[in-house]
Amino acid sequence: MTGEDNILLARLHDAVLNAGKRQFPAFLGFLNEHEISVALRYINSGAVTVNYRFFGGCNGSERCFLAIAGKGVDIEDYYFPISAICIRYKKDFKLSHRDFLGSLMGLGIKRETVGDILISDGYAVVFVKSDVEKYILSQLTKIGSVGVDVSLWDGSTLLPIDKKIIEVNITVASARLDSVVSAVYPLSRERSAAAIRQGLVFVNGISADSVSRTVKPGDKISVRGNGKFLVSDFFGTTKKGRLKLTVEKYI
Repeated sequence: MTGEDNILLARLHDAVLNAGKRQFPAFLGFLNEHEISVALRYINSGAVTVNYRFFGGCNGSERCFLAIAGKGVDIEDYYFPISAICIRYKKDFKLSHRDFLGSLMGLGIKRETVGDILISDGYAVVFVKSDVEKYILSQLTKIGSVGVDVSLWDGSTLLPIDKKIIEVNITVASARLDSVVSAVYPLSRERSAAAIRQGLVFVNGISADSVSRTVKPGDKISVRGNGKFLVSDFFGTTKKGRLKLTVEKYI
């Protein structure tokens, strides 16, 4: 547990203690995958009896706000202090996630005020904390050296799909987490186990706590510094008794 984790838990504890006194949710965010895992462990500890919800501006968001409210208090999408900024540029230019994030932080925007950055040809949609919306709209004129037009996203253009997926068939000696991770990424079994013990591997958004955890179809697994994949199906064994799996790998 890091110092930053302890600060998050203290804020979460305060939000939970005061949840019954408010008619409107309290919000923490944006939270990254590790922070979401820390929050979920606290919420699922059994000591919490509140209504809660994670939301990052769209379905499937990786970076999310956590809303905490008393029992019986609804938590709607539009309650969250999130704005969607549309950034348009000439399709001739290929801009990366790092380009967008670097330019935003170059304006003095803190990392925790920026959510997911979804990029398409000629435009991107960036989810930000609402209190920096006006500043970004007035100050952001370039991403790197590329001139851009900035406006609120009104839904008239499709939300970019930021992830591409390839289907990969693998074989493993067992369905242990360290074995599956080692088969999907260029990591030895030992390095996979070390990453799990260091809290760098997440299963369904929660930090994995055991190298021998059994992987199941439907599990979404992410390995910090390597990527994410979904365990799609087990489809038998090889002649040597190894398990055959299909995974959907995000690239």
